[in-house]
Amino acid sequence: MRYSIFFVSLLFLQCLRAQDTIRQKHTVKELAKDVYRSVLVTGKKIIDSVFFQKSEKAFQPYAGKVIRRIIVRKLAFGENVQDTSQPIIGALSRIANNLQTGTRPSIIKQFLFVKEGELIDPYRLADNERLLRNLDFIKDSRIRVRPLANSIDSVDIYVIVRDVFSFGTKGDASGINALSGTLYDANFLGRAQRVEFSLLLDKHRHPKFGSDILYRKYNIWGSFINVDLSYTTINKGISLGNENETSVFFKMERPLYTPSARFAGGVNLSWNRSVNRYRKTDSLFLDYQYSLQDYWVGYNIGTPSVKPSRGYREDNRRRRFVAIRYYEQFFLRKPHPPEYNYLYTDKRFVIGELNWYKLDFYKTNYIYGFGITEDIPIGFTRKIIAGYSKIDSLRRLYIGWQYDHWLVDNKENFFNYTLALGTNYYKKTWQDNSLLFNFSWFSHLFAFKKFRFRQYADVSYAGIGNYRVYDLLHINNEFGLLRFNTDSVTGIQRFTVGMESDFFTRWRIFGFKIGLFSFGKVTLLAGQHTGLLVGDLYSAAGGGFRMRNENLIFGTIEGRFTWFPRTIENINNITLRISGNIRFKFPDSFVKAPWFALLK
Repeated sequence: MRYSIFFVSLLFLQCLRAQDTIRQKHTVKELAKDVYRSVLVTGKKIIDSVFFQKSEKAFQPYAGKVIRRIIVRKLAFGENVQDTSQPIIGALSRIANNLQTGTRPSIIKQFLFVKEGELIDPYRLADNERLLRNLDFIKDSRIRVRPLANSIDSVDIYVIVRDVFSFGTKGDASGINALSGTLYDANFLGRAQRVEFSLLLDKHRHPKFGSDILYRKYNIWGSFINVDLSYTTINKGISLGNENETSVFFKMERPLYTPSARFAGGVNLSWNRSVNRYRKTDSLFLDYQYSLQDYWVGYNIGTPSVKPSRGYREDNRRRRFVAIRYYEQFFLRKPHPPEYNYLYTDKRFVIGELNWYKLDFYKTNYIYGFGITEDIPIGFTRKIIAGYSKIDSLRRLYIGWQYDHWLVDNKENFFNYTLALGTNYYKKTWQDNSLLFNFSWFSHLFAFKKFRFRQYADVSYAGIGNYRVYDLLHINNEFGLLRFNTDSVTGIQRFTVGMESDFFTRWRIFGFKIGLFSFGKVTLLAGQHTGLLVGDLYSAAGGGFRMRNENLIFGTIEGRFTWFPRTIENINNITLRISGNIRFKFPDSFVKAPWFALLK
């Protein structure tokens, strides 16, 4: 608790110091005028273009030239990376600039894997631009190439970066009995580190107060290694059981941050125990304690050289990635009665993977964001997975295969499909044979005078044959009906069809852009010994709004109305829910630690 107070105090003092400067520089009249324009006036934006282009296209005319210098330029709030010649600087922008340090230029340079003296590879430049854009504390980034007047084979590189306002807070309330709040800085002291403190007050809890503290450092000393340290008493972070858990968590990982990187790997360690904070009876409370160990390492084959002595060769983007992973969940104390439950069993997995992949990217907007640059993948990954698993005393060999493909047509419609197969060999039989197929699509952007529109659709099927010990298929995930919060609806076959329509309006309030959406989804779930067509049918329909201020660290705020025609247990037919800090984005990396073929 002492450390939590220390971090919160540092944040508070920094804000007070900045506010003193603001009072000296800005008048109340100027601030009021800026607030009025931001809240009540819906004017034309200076920059609100729609674009769809290959990420490497702007760099291709300079392929093979030598990088003489790299210059980092940080933009102020109100400036736009697409057009820095027309800044929009007002009182609110100046307040934001003074309230936080902003990312230090030396830290930005640590995130550059493009170096002076190397040859320009258009794909590497595009990858580096995308890496900067994917950082939590960066709103957007662009890399510009400037030819030199006195040289035909050398260029300068300008790295243009725009921070988000990294201070954030979020809260949640369950009536008047339970309140929780989180205060964080996603870029503490401008050094690519996150400090987060959460506090819970619940009158039914013993003790009534609980807390969580997290520290994260991105890219230690330019190594692209990220580290997390966390301690929680309120069931945040890694939690694999169904009770309130207290845990200590350590994570160190070097992702494959670009297809040009060679090594990736990670270490995850966690110690968890359930604590009877809500004084359940002994017959209802699950008393358990477990530890997690997770190690993996991988090597990327096929990365090109960018040294001038070796000359320039165009990158074909084809790679092979080999990796191995060791995962162990060990229970120091298991819940009673000791009935079989996949969640509370000892597990040990050794998994190897060979992945052939080729990925390019397009830059676009108005997919999950509200005008900010987004990167969508184009290409494929093919994985062969093999390994050894031990679940309690059951030892089996595992074989899996997964194929993911992302495509775009000449009308800018996007398609993605996944096919994943897995099986376990035990005593001359194949057990827990898994199959998942998922197809998703979203349309090109329809632009109208007062709004923009996209249509989304997805179809998926999952099944388990010769079922033995796997966790059963659930409905409360992206392949079923999200927010159908129950663990009692399970099966071994699931088929889902869904559609969603998104409208991006020109409405704004306090800088938050507003979008509207409507959706419908149907899931068919069948248990053992029954056919899919005679399974249970569940569906959902509804709509709502989403709000996002791309200048802030906050995620999307969503207000969702959902109607479930059929429900069970304590799930209401109609739900109204407002959620904050939702993250809608494509995954940062498509090559990760080895794991079983996808099945949820």
